[in-house]
Amino acid sequence: MKKNLLFCAACALIVALGSCTNDVLDEVLDDSQPTEEPTRSTNDTRWLHAYVLCEGTWKAGNASIPGYLIKYDSLWNEISRTQVGDTGNALIKYGSKLYCAVSGNGLTADNGGIRVFNAGTGTALTSLIQYDDPKSGHKIMPRHLAAHGGKVYISLYSGAVMSIDTLVYAKQNSLALAATYSEGICVANDQVYVCNSGNVSDTSAGSGNTISVLPLDLSEEDQLTIVSNPKLIKQAPDGTIYFNALGNYTTESSALYKLTTTGYSQITDQVGGFGIGSDAVYTADIDWMSMDYDTHLKKVTFAGVVSQFNVSTLPDFMFGYSVSVNPYNGDVCIGQSMGQDLNIFKSDGTGPTHTIETGVANVNSVVFAN
Repeated sequence: MKKNLLFCAACALIVALGSCTNDVLDEVLDDSQPTEEPTRSTNDTRWLHAYVLCEGTWKAGNASIPGYLIKYDSLWNEISRTQVGDTGNALIKYGSKLYCAVSGNGLTADNGGIRVFNAGTGTALTSLIQYDDPKSGHKIMPRHLAAHGGKVYISLYSGAVMSIDTLVYAKQNSLALAATYSEGICVANDQVYVCNSGNVSDTSAGSGNTISVLPLDLSEEDQLTIVSNPKLIKQAPDGTIYFNALGNYTTESSALYKLTTTGYSQITDQVGGFGIGSDAVYTADIDWMSMDYDTHLKKVTFAGVVSQFNVSTLPDFMFGYSVSVNPYNGDVCIGQSMGQDLNIFKSDGTGPTHTIETGVANVNSVVFAN
């Protein structure tokens, strides 16, 4: 009997260790990939599932609609949908898991956190995990995510950054930044980059003009001074780090930039959101000054050649907001602001080939899995 018990205990330990090992191996295999969204070059078009994160409506009182994670098959038939909470603000795949940032409805609302899902099945692995904010004194209000070296890095709207491990999701490191509002985040060249849309003395978002640069342990902060209101930051497969800034909404236009050895340089204007493919950056912007709120869609090669999407007519009131790129076939997915549509274009800018009605407002991002 004792031998049987010892044998069963040994088997249980092996299973547990095997589970952890699989997670670690998944993370090691993914560690060389860009971490905000997959952008690897591949000819494999056999993707099986697409996960679409919709933010829902924010601060609409009793009329608020929560965010949803919606799973589709490769023919864009809906398989399932899961309510994630108040404002789903970011989604990444790392290893065998999906990580979702749920912002909540304010810095002091205490209803933000992180949710984790199985990337193969879409099933929830956790409920909402909440963490203490290192700066605000409340629970975190996460904005964007990146992953590297077995950790998920999280930018916080309080003007801070933190990391968690990917096995038990425990808080690892954190730092209060010299900023008021922090947005996009990426990991590149063994450093963490965080866009700050507000500076220390700001009373509202949009006045910030810095990018924080930190070591992987988040132990200290340097800052790059850039243009007003940086939003997203991502690394391309060729190593270039791109970011966009929203300007001041009046005299300063939104634009796409890249970091250089001496600072930064502008590539093109009218860039409210962007995604990166295997050989180009794809951008979207809404012209709020036009009568029809025109959407501007562009393709920017890594050599800097800028072209408009190759379409004669875009959908009325498209409100192009978010940009995600399918790493398996290069399709470009444009999410709608204030609406439910996900419009899908080919990598050459033709389309849309599909328009998916998600049923939930503010299409934030799309992650693909095979």
